[in-house]
Amino acid sequence: MERSFYARNSPRGEERGKMKRWIGTLVLFVAINVGVSWAEDPDRQEDEEVSNASLSERVKALEERLDRLDRVETIKKVEEYLCPDGEIHDTPPPGGRCPDGTIPEGRMTFRKLPFSRRESLDERIAAALEEAEAKRVAVGGSARGILQQVLNSKENDKLFSTGAVDLFFLSRPTVFSTFFVDLESIGGAGPDEVLGSLSRLNADAETLGVTDDVKVREVWLHFKLLDDRLRIVGGKIDLTNYFDRNAVANDETSQFLNTALVNNPLLRQPPNGPGLAIQYDTGGEMGVALGIQSPNDTASTITEKVYAVVEIDYHSHLLFAREGNYRLWGRVGRVSEALEKKTWGVGFSLDQQITVRLTLFARAGIGRTEGENQKAYAWSAGFQTPSPFKASTRDQVGVAFSREVEADQSENIAEGYYHHILTDRLWVSLDLQWLISGTNGMTGDENENIFIPGVRTTVNF
Repeated sequence: MERSFYARNSPRGEERGKMKRWIGTLVLFVAINVGVSWAEDPDRQEDEEVSNASLSERVKALEERLDRLDRVETIKKVEEYLCPDGEIHDTPPPGGRCPDGTIPEGRMTFRKLPFSRRESLDERIAAALEEAEAKRVAVGGSARGILQQVLNSKENDKLFSTGAVDLFFLSRPTVFSTFFVDLESIGGAGPDEVLGSLSRLNADAETLGVTDDVKVREVWLHFKLLDDRLRIVGGKIDLTNYFDRNAVANDETSQFLNTALVNNPLLRQPPNGPGLAIQYDTGGEMGVALGIQSPNDTASTITEKVYAVVEIDYHSHLLFAREGNYRLWGRVGRVSEALEKKTWGVGFSLDQQITVRLTLFARAGIGRTEGENQKAYAWSAGFQTPSPFKASTRDQVGVAFSREVEADQSENIAEGYYHHILTDRLWVSLDLQWLISGTNGMTGDENENIFIPGVRTTVNF
């Protein structure tokens, strides 16, 4: 006990006690500072995050200002494709046709496009690939199958089937030119094999005649000049692509099948052959066109016995404030089967939209052939309307009547169809023709009240 008391009260013991107190105070101070640091650390992290976010916003703002200074807008001339329903495509629709089956109208327009002064390497590569793609040959095609049943015929109620395949090749040698090739093969015979109608009941089977061979239907070079106002087409051409056109009665693959409802019978166009078509658009509502072609499928007589046609087009929105197309044409030429005979004719074609759902059309023509005692004439009229079914908004319904009178015979016929679009590349049409009266060109008897129901299937690829 005494040693312990001495140890506590000796000078050395006092120093040890002071040292322990200082060490305890130091440990407490360090602990307090550490605790304070831990308590302040989240605020410090938050301040750092705010600072980083502010810095990022400043960098982003600088980048946006630099991008605005670097990017400008430029006006470029581009080509677009317009469908009758108002759809505008930057490239041709699948199969080269609009959803309603019509051929889109190509036109040049101007668009304001963003442009960067500093073109990146990726953009240069993309532009080079796009340019290379434009120089390539585009390939497309169409395959059609048609079944037609003859009913109430004096000769033979027979089922007829025809098939056709078209293969298209399209290339653009220059910015203002297009090169086009159409190879076609047709097999089978239509109802005219037994009915011999004047108007021809299957226009698709009449384009090349009944043949299983592959033939060149068209091959031409197309130029667009003067800001797309002047168009020149030369080669083996089909003049009905440029004359006597009609928005709702001009395509045997999706509209009426009867030839008299595809084109005016008095146009008397020769079979596809060497020719030239020139179209000029005034830039307003008027347009003019001139076409010349060999009267047969060879070029041997084109300089002496030429087929020539002139047309004036008027496009207006005056009637019902809706689109209307009016075309007046005149032609002179020779009979393909008898080149020594001259022939002439005049006619018109019109289609006028009455409402959003109704478009009317009419055609008429008169002409005469050397050696005939009287003039021939023909007229037709009808309408097209969208499907009444809400689930099939792109389907079309068409009904028309045609009368044709030649020097030695006449014919009356009516036709109706329902065109159903299953997909953009697959179409099915139900067709019914009523041959009211006419002469059977095969037997010389009368065709009277003969019905020809049919089904047409089209596959575009």
